[in-house]
Amino acid sequence: MIGSAAARHLAESGVSTALVGAAAPADYKSADGPFSSHHDEGRITRVTSADPVWAELAARSIERYEDIERRSGIDFHDPRGLVTVTAQSEEAVRLAVAQGAAARMVDVDWVRARTGIQIPQSLADRIAWEEPPAGFVNPRRLVAAETRLAEIAGATVIDHPAAQVSEANSGWTVSGTWGELSADRILFATGAYGAELIGVQLALERRLRTVVLAELAGVHRDGLNIPSLIVNNMRSEHLDGVYWVPPVDFPDGTRCLKIGGGMVPVEVRATSELRAWFNSGGSQLEAAGLTEALRSLLPDATIAHTSMRPCVVTFTASGRPYVGRLSSNAAVAVGGCGAAAKSCDEIGRMAASVVASSDGSTADFGVLDESDFAPIYEAA
Repeated sequence: MIGSAAARHLAESGVSTALVGAAAPADYKSADGPFSSHHDEGRITRVTSADPVWAELAARSIERYEDIERRSGIDFHDPRGLVTVTAQSEEAVRLAVAQGAAARMVDVDWVRARTGIQIPQSLADRIAWEEPPAGFVNPRRLVAAETRLAEIAGATVIDHPAAQVSEANSGWTVSGTWGELSADRILFATGAYGAELIGVQLALERRLRTVVLAELAGVHRDGLNIPSLIVNNMRSEHLDGVYWVPPVDFPDGTRCLKIGGGMVPVEVRATSELRAWFNSGGSQLEAAGLTEALRSLLPDATIAHTSMRPCVVTFTASGRPYVGRLSSNAAVAVGGCGAAAKSCDEIGRMAASVVASSDGSTADFGVLDESDFAPIYEAA
């Protein structure tokens, strides 16, 4: 998602650009990868965050959604609103309002009447509501929109994975089964698969996750009464928190609410382990905990059917994405920390400014401090 946004910003600024990235695997259980988080139908979008950097990144990106949709002809944004329940909700509301978002603290009864969601009474003092344009984006379609605009601006798009990257003649060579290309400069926006191509050891933690897709009965067919949701500190035996994206149509014809969350983090180091995880289909135990949480939070709905999917979230040591230079002709934009999808256009714009700058002096991070995004290397 960050890579397609960066390609758009580079191409629209007049830079000769090639965007290389893999299509979704046809069958996760047998594919070798790479796998990607944007091969999905829903990611939460919001300004509400207790981290001012993430709030700023989101606000900048969200204000561009309408323009990207209009010029590409591809709709990807669904403004359903958002319920957030965290220990930092009041600070998150304050920062959201400072960014121009319509956010406020609400109570359990308001949420139940407005959305049908039953928040545990133990979390009653932590509930925030953010009005639209908060809601969710369709990440496949957002990538398609960014890619189309990049192509319109003259970018070359290669819808296949890069198998090898090497330095050559003061530039770079990128190759795969599709052939080979040469470039003066390169931007790595490779998500969980970055380390193998980049050739340097960034401090990244790849955590395995499972999501559940639930077909619901007993709620309005189009799900318009259900907003996006984030609940931390569930105090569940199996989960430390959950999020969900409201019911949305999937390519197989089903209409599902997607719920995810986290258990005790399981980190993988080798790409072979990551591939095995996606081939496995995910964790039955985590899926059972997510389904239990859904029943508790949405008591009026009947779960007609569920399925599960594997996922991976890439975290950085700083808690912010790494956006910066690795050398005079290479840059990186990786580490979404589970929060980058909604903000990918701004992160991509910053990354584009880094890789387009010959010496780094013209990189543009706006009001944010470039040091917040500095890549951190693993200790030797």
